[in-house]
Amino acid sequence: MTMHALITLSDTVATRLTPNGVHSGMDITLQNTNTTGYIFIGGEGVTTSNYGYRLSVNNSVAWELPGKDALYAIADTNGLTVAVTKTNLEGGS
Repeated sequence: MTMHALITLSDTVATRLTPNGVHSGMDITLQNTNTTGYIFIGGEGVTTSNYGYRLSVNNSVAWELPGKDALYAIADTNGLTVAVTKTNLEGGS
């Protein structure tokens, strides 16, 4: 099942972009939908100065996540948005 959302981010507290707990694994695509500002992506402790990936304006990035992994995002300006598309991974038969 594919899900999508437009999520408003804070510049002080990171927002979890993946489901809580263990999930079945997923493909996740993130797009910075803003005309200014950066979105910073990483693990639970992500900040604007301690991050794994800096997503520039009008750019996107995609990951295939194992079931125990989580992604978080924070913005350099309060109120920026990130478009999120998630697709569950299929198990083999």
